[in-house]
Amino acid sequence: MAVSKRLRYEILRRDNHTCRYCGATAPDAPLRIDHVTPVALGGADTPDNLVTACQDCNSGKSSATTDATVVADVEQSALRWAAAMQQAADNVLRQEEPKVEYRQTFLDQWTRWGTGEGDARKAIELPPDWKASIERFRSAGLPDWAWNDIVDASMGNQKVKNSSKFKYACGIAWNQVTVIQQEARRLLGTGSDAGEGPDELESAVTVGAVALWAYISCRDPEPAERAELEKSALTALHSGEEPMQVIKAGEWAAYFGHATIHEGLEAIAENERRSAETNWRNAWFAATGGQFPDEDSSATFWAHCERLYSAGVGGPEMKTAGFVAGYHLSTVPHYGIDRATLKQAGITSSVERATDIWVTSFRAATDRWPSPAEKGRFAAQLERLRDEGGFLVGDVNGAAVAAGANQEADLYWNLPRQLKATVAAGFPLSKEEV
Repeated sequence: MAVSKRLRYEILRRDNHTCRYCGATAPDAPLRIDHVTPVALGGADTPDNLVTACQDCNSGKSSATTDATVVADVEQSALRWAAAMQQAADNVLRQEEPKVEYRQTFLDQWTRWGTGEGDARKAIELPPDWKASIERFRSAGLPDWAWNDIVDASMGNQKVKNSSKFKYACGIAWNQVTVIQQEARRLLGTGSDAGEGPDELESAVTVGAVALWAYISCRDPEPAERAELEKSALTALHSGEEPMQVIKAGEWAAYFGHATIHEGLEAIAENERRSAETNWRNAWFAATGGQFPDEDSSATFWAHCERLYSAGVGGPEMKTAGFVAGYHLSTVPHYGIDRATLKQAGITSSVERATDIWVTSFRAATDRWPSPAEKGRFAAQLERLRDEGGFLVGDVNGAAVAAGANQEADLYWNLPRQLKATVAAGFPLSKEEV
């Protein structure tokens, strides 16, 4: 049996890369691994029968027995080397024990949950790199007892798919790490050297941002990437960004393949803006029983969103308006936004409300939504009413309910005409309506 490369390396290292017969060393002399007792005479491929020999000494040997002194010396060296290797292995094992115990604690909590019943029950699968992820939390100072609540929170969230449970749990864990670090900073701030607070905060934020970037990227950043992440994190902090937002930006930068906190912050802002569209699409999907809006509708909706954002409407208001618009299969977000702002964005609130009322009544009275052609006829009716003027908004809304219930687009047959100009002027449906 040939001596393995690994064993050859260990023998050379044990003998300090020196010929045991003449003392020659590399690179002055080529070194070989020699059998003290030749294989032909029953010698084994074991450390106590292997020795480093230069090429000349090795070539001069034959299938003859070796001097007993040499054999004894090799055996003693092999024993000392084996003892040293065992001690080194024990040291490494002791260093690994906390890591193994920490991972096992997490695994015990994770496997409490699963899918199926009885013998068919299976734990939710973990990603291939889960051990490295858990080690990052141990290094960040997250205590092992925290995993009980973290795993329960992740598994108990029915909105999170099983394939995303681990990533969701990691997000909760990073929040816990942040809380612990904040408490540590608070304790440091009560000490004699409170001036260290800002430095401690900056250090914690940069570490958190880089760690999240590495987790999402499934790799550690290159030196240049790490330097850029840390530099941009400090720049963001100094410009007034909230610490938690800077850490989150590290995560979002990784999502889009960026390596600066500035790009991560831009991604967060764009995602916040797009949340209105997400709500709109999801509501549309739910209302239609599984159909997303087409590209033209999506483009129209987003054009309205951009005008409303430019008019100063905030993210939360846009999310709500987007959801309500999607539920009514409308491309115009308006619910909850004041009339003046809508007017600035080119949207007439009374027209959109009347349309929503008609659509809701239409859908409630039948098993379908109005077709694009029917919507077009209703919009033309509203435009005609606005041109003529003299109609109360309340009357138009009432007519919209009746027309929708009868799957009609014509409003005139159920719309009373207000002849008193002073009354109609109070609640007009006209091009000047705000």
